[in-house]
Amino acid sequence: MTGKIKVYHFHNGSGGGVLSVISNLIQFQQHPEIENHVIYTINKDTIQSFNAPELPGVKSEQVFYYSPKWNFYYTCSQLARLLPDERGIIVAHDWLELGMVSNLGLNNPVAFFLHGNYEYYFDLAKKHLDVIDEFICISRPIYNKLTSFLKNRDTSIFLNHFPVPELDPIDKNNSILNIYFGVRSLTDANKQFLLLPKIDRLLRERGEIVRWTIIGAGGAENEVKEPLESLQNVTYYPKLPNNEILKLIASQDVFVLPSQNEGLPVALVEAMKAGVVPLITDWLGATEDLVINGVSGFYIALNDHGRYAAMISMLHNDRKLLRKVSSTASEIARLRFDPYKNTFDIEEHFITVAKEKKVKSAKKVYGSRLDNKYIPNSITTYFRHQSKGS
Repeated sequence: MTGKIKVYHFHNGSGGGVLSVISNLIQFQQHPEIENHVIYTINKDTIQSFNAPELPGVKSEQVFYYSPKWNFYYTCSQLARLLPDERGIIVAHDWLELGMVSNLGLNNPVAFFLHGNYEYYFDLAKKHLDVIDEFICISRPIYNKLTSFLKNRDTSIFLNHFPVPELDPIDKNNSILNIYFGVRSLTDANKQFLLLPKIDRLLRERGEIVRWTIIGAGGAENEVKEPLESLQNVTYYPKLPNNEILKLIASQDVFVLPSQNEGLPVALVEAMKAGVVPLITDWLGATEDLVINGVSGFYIALNDHGRYAAMISMLHNDRKLLRKVSSTASEIARLRFDPYKNTFDIEEHFITVAKEKKVKSAKKVYGSRLDNKYIPNSITTYFRHQSKGS
């Protein structure tokens, strides 16, 4: 193979951990023959305007707006026009790009990232099995589950941790314990931000003084504003550039994430690399390669704010334990999430899949009778608008 290997990462514009994974893969590129591009697929019915983040090192960023009311065949055809030819590698992270390949029968090589131990990702894998060339699982539980029901595809399923920038832990010696909570949105019920005031209240009752650092949009929303302001010694940022977040993390002592469910959060890995001790829920074993209870962090039962307060109090008063767990957390995260090695290994999959030539057949996975190439998009859109209004 000669010339550049063009890799097209697709992202739905929501930010979060998936975008961090894409950004880090581009930032730590190891193979000079690879050329990274990003296509943002934006649902214009929910997001009216979107500014591409201008990722460092990316060759191009394109923004594609679509509506769920459109003829899905039309949506796929328009989206496919952003690919120059069938040699471009499609790196899929969600349903729309997979739907495009299945619906049109594109012959482009496809690598699909499974970012969580959720049925959502496994259903996508099954629905688009015939067009996915390689499956990249970011944690062992995901890998084990996928290989258990796709036994005939085990040679194309891989376990690869994503790359995360190096963060050197520092000896903080904070007299007041710094607690970090960082999410995309404080109003996301899954993240359980509203558990934090309950934790803080118990700490106050114990006479424990702590300092909270909170990152996440939605702080002015009614259901969040008052609980946020009730936290003692709180510093709040609606949003920060990732490089600023990484600097801020280094000064923290404890990372709290009481979510109901998660995949393998990039924020968790970033925190652990900086020696920040994680207190998290056990998300169906998603972090078993990273967080060893009592050794590199602590698992706490869902909604148990009393246990969170007790663990924070214990770490505040036992600084020897805090330093020991901090050191182990950093060591494990640095070993598992090396930015250069992990990027190299994932790029090797892209290079391998680029050499494969497969003829793929079109298969309608999404849509109704209104979604086909013989019906103009204007007709489909008209009927869906009428249906919604009736």
